[in-house]
Amino acid sequence: MMGDSRCTSHRATGAVFGRMSLATLVPFALLLPTLRVSAQLIGSPLDCHKTCVCASNIVSCSKVNLTNVPTGLPRYTAVLDLSFNSITRLRAEWTPVILGRLHSLSLNNNGLTFLSSEAFVSVKKLQYLDLSSNCIRLLDEFIFEPLENLEVLLLYNNCISQIDRTAFSSLVNLQKLYLSHNQISRFPLELVKERSRLETLRLLDVSSNRIKVLPLHELQALPAWIKNGLFFHNNSLPCTCQLYDMVARWHLRGLISATDFRSSHICLLPGQKKEKMAIMDLNKVSLNCSEVKVLDEEAFLEQFLVLDCDTRQRDMQKSWVLPGNVPLSAANTTAVMRQDSSISIGPLRAEDSGVYTCYATSDSFNETLYVTVVVFNSTKSSGLENLKTAYTTLVACLVSLVMILIYLYLTPCNCPCCPGYGLEKTDPRDSLNSSTVSIAQACKDTGQESLEGSGGGFPFSHMGFQEIKDQVEHNGRLNPIGEEDEELQGENRDRRRSDAESVSSVCSDTPMVM
Repeated sequence: MMGDSRCTSHRATGAVFGRMSLATLVPFALLLPTLRVSAQLIGSPLDCHKTCVCASNIVSCSKVNLTNVPTGLPRYTAVLDLSFNSITRLRAEWTPVILGRLHSLSLNNNGLTFLSSEAFVSVKKLQYLDLSSNCIRLLDEFIFEPLENLEVLLLYNNCISQIDRTAFSSLVNLQKLYLSHNQISRFPLELVKERSRLETLRLLDVSSNRIKVLPLHELQALPAWIKNGLFFHNNSLPCTCQLYDMVARWHLRGLISATDFRSSHICLLPGQKKEKMAIMDLNKVSLNCSEVKVLDEEAFLEQFLVLDCDTRQRDMQKSWVLPGNVPLSAANTTAVMRQDSSISIGPLRAEDSGVYTCYATSDSFNETLYVTVVVFNSTKSSGLENLKTAYTTLVACLVSLVMILIYLYLTPCNCPCCPGYGLEKTDPRDSLNSSTVSIAQACKDTGQESLEGSGGGFPFSHMGFQEIKDQVEHNGRLNPIGEEDEELQGENRDRRRSDAESVSSVCSDTPMVM
């Protein structure tokens, strides 16, 4: 870069003087104060016939090999051109008189290495300052403090590597700041951030520097009129899909900072080779980033929605047209324009869907923005309620299933009349009625064993069951047709039930009292 070459050549010159012997430098050192005072006090007076061109309030002393600013500048000077000379230091006393009408000063291509903190005290009305193509290395805190009226500041193609965070804070009217082709490694976010930014700044050029990290989230949140003039191409940025997403969105919006320098927006691929890749090609090769598309605004019934008219220029006259080509009026209660020219819509209805159009006009530029709104025919809360109901139902079903499984497989059965308790199948025919007939048989056998074991004592509740057996069915209900059950004649005798309803009767030790 040109800035690097200038910085390198300046350092090389210093090294040459450093190698000179002390004996050689002593005579020059003795003469230097005299020459400096002579040049400063006497200097070369302004000559509008030989060295400079004076046209009314314009003084041009370009390319005449000046080492200091000419003395005797008229107080009415409005434009002063000192470019392409050899003025390396700009001291506080470079002009002994106050130039109250000077609004344009050009000091580019001079090899400037030093700027006094009071260099601009006598020119407070400056609006245009060109310090480009010099050897300036750092910008101190108070260097531009007197220049409250400055609108354009050119600092490109220098050796600037350090910038104080408050170096530009006093430039309340600054509109354009050019910092490209330097050695800057930090993006000056404070110049464009919400609370600290310069309110009038609409162009910031930090391209062709050494910036490796961009605050992508903060840059995406900036209004379009700032992003439209924010140039950061030709930096050493690592390739990421987040970087591609931001640059692609700026392309879709037609921001000139992205469209005019499409081929210059490059990044470095991961790896040791650090190959360069066009940022807009990251969705096709290498990282395979997702393609960026502008999505419509989506909302639900009864919600509120804010639509911005984010134009590429500031302070434009804006008006809105609702779906159906209906101009927005004060009588509309659903859509209301806010102070920042955005509109608030709500509570939303299904008929609020459609294309909303913002017309922005100014003396030199017009812009039209279209926003498509889709209103879903449901409330956002109803969807959540349905989900909760479905979840509750599912949980209830699972709990019921678990309880059934526990009842079937984990509940112990200690009743002697349970199927298969103490019985052996001797007759194949018994298997057919094993779930019905064998239950009553087991109950009778159990009762007999209890009687024999007690020596003829009272057989507890089994006797009560047998006494009312003639009147009650096995299932505990009276026989409505008066039929009696057939008694069991033996262990191997087939048994039948007199009533079809008593197939599933269950043995119980509790007497049935009618």
